[in-house]
Amino acid sequence: MIDLPRGVRVSDSRTEYGSEQALPLIVAEAAQCRAVFALQGAQLLSFVPTGDEDWLWLSPKAVFSEGAAIRGGIPLCLPWFGVNRRDATLPKHGFARQREWQLLEASSDKDGLILRFAIESTPEEQARFPWAYSAQVAYRLGRELECDLVICNRSQQSLPLSFAMHSYFAADTAAASVQGLGGGDYLDNTQGLAKCRLTAAQRFDGEVDRVFEQVGGVQELVTGKGPLAIAGQGCDTVVVWNPGAILADKMDDVAEHYSDYICVERGMAFADELLLPPKGCHHAQMRIWRP
Repeated sequence: MIDLPRGVRVSDSRTEYGSEQALPLIVAEAAQCRAVFALQGAQLLSFVPTGDEDWLWLSPKAVFSEGAAIRGGIPLCLPWFGVNRRDATLPKHGFARQREWQLLEASSDKDGLILRFAIESTPEEQARFPWAYSAQVAYRLGRELECDLVICNRSQQSLPLSFAMHSYFAADTAAASVQGLGGGDYLDNTQGLAKCRLTAAQRFDGEVDRVFEQVGGVQELVTGKGPLAIAGQGCDTVVVWNPGAILADKMDDVAEHYSDYICVERGMAFADELLLPPKGCHHAQMRIWRP
């Protein structure tokens, strides 16, 4: 662990969230905001600008256990998103969200906090997924939130890369909507990825699991608690998701809390999947603010 500056400390999930297991966390506080990270997945769990509410949702039923996905915050799904399209037996959403990352930097300046994490693929992963990769993510946190993700191919062959910054936002589903989804064409994952078209703002009156390809731009999420704007570069896919009551009832780490969040994710997936050349890197940036 690197030397931590004033306002940044090591904690654990037992202390911060009352969990049964003590998964390591980093708590960072500055004049502009407070943030909590899990080293597992380099996952931002909470982001509270001073004087505001938490922009992110962390399930009250989240499981803090080594190797288990944490429900909420911003999981980083890589080096593939969703079910691997070449080998469905591989873990959903890639290896990285369930591995401990290395904290490379923790600092603060006049604008807020900067935390940087890194990971490299392991021989065990390469035995199942024959590409070596590395990733770094830098979070810049102040009055807004910025996530800079760099994924590099360390192999001698081109890497099929898809990924997502799988953001869970605190929202009232009854009041929530999303605008800025391009022409409205999407793949509906509740209908076997059938091609459909959205003709109005996206709302949430049941299960919604939609992939908007080649969108980019800025999305505005009305949360019922104040709007949020989400923009990105190098992450043109937008995934909008909420399980609705029926599916959530089968999800132990969501259950009755499904109506408290909306996922608006930025990444590159499906038609936006990349073929990263040997030694090549891809840079994606997601920025979130109050408009």
